[in-house]
Amino acid sequence: MNHEVDLSIRQMAESWRLMCSGALDHIHETHNGIEYIFSGLPVAFFNLVLPTEQGISAEALQAYANDACAWAADKGVPWTFITTQEALGAGVDAIAILDDCGLTPLMPLTGMYAEQVAPLSTMPEGLELIVPQDDANCAAILDVNSVAYGMDLEAGKALMGMPSFWQGQFPVVGLVDGKPVSTASVLMADGYRYVALVATDPDYRRRGYADAAMRCSLENAARVHGEKPTVLHASDAGRPVYDRMGYQPISTHMIFMEKRFLAGH
Repeated sequence: MNHEVDLSIRQMAESWRLMCSGALDHIHETHNGIEYIFSGLPVAFFNLVLPTEQGISAEALQAYANDACAWAADKGVPWTFITTQEALGAGVDAIAILDDCGLTPLMPLTGMYAEQVAPLSTMPEGLELIVPQDDANCAAILDVNSVAYGMDLEAGKALMGMPSFWQGQFPVVGLVDGKPVSTASVLMADGYRYVALVATDPDYRRRGYADAAMRCSLENAARVHGEKPTVLHASDAGRPVYDRMGYQPISTHMIFMEKRFLAGH
């Protein structure tokens, strides 16, 4: 077993469980090597199906996908199915197999790991970093991610848009002239500092705002829990930032979504 790949999969499952478990209709089940972690909210990002085994054959992947589609059929919410390239058997073409199951690829992710990350040394000019303490600034975490990634995360505010959700976790919001423009959060997942919800408003990119928010969030977590290793799953756009911070790739993933929830299908 590749332990780095296993770590990446376990961190994804645990961090999504932490994110979704506060929802009133959340579900967390494990069946035949698949984790089902659903918030029940109408946001695909907050409803996850994740195969957790390694050495998955083409036949097994097809069975996983068919089982997932059947399980999710009556849930009434969009959801994502995540594959891990290193967990697939040699020659397994996940995109072709899952297309036949009614799933289409949305975006790749890279699992990344660092023993530690240097603290913030210089604050970018004009940026103020805060720990959100009220509903408005907690909701801003999702607003910034929505505009950064082109996703409607409004329904997620019922889950993350209030301070009670963030008790014991480490969110940071970056403000410019009082406007939320960047965000990063650290969740403590099985003793690791898991980095999530890193985003910058497109009008404010390339100024070091996300880097600053993320380092601050990691520092805040370290003050409470120590310099624990840190894990994240990077989009292609975000990966250069994490490369510069010293993160190393440990796995590659693909997010799939059921076609019936996509426009044009």
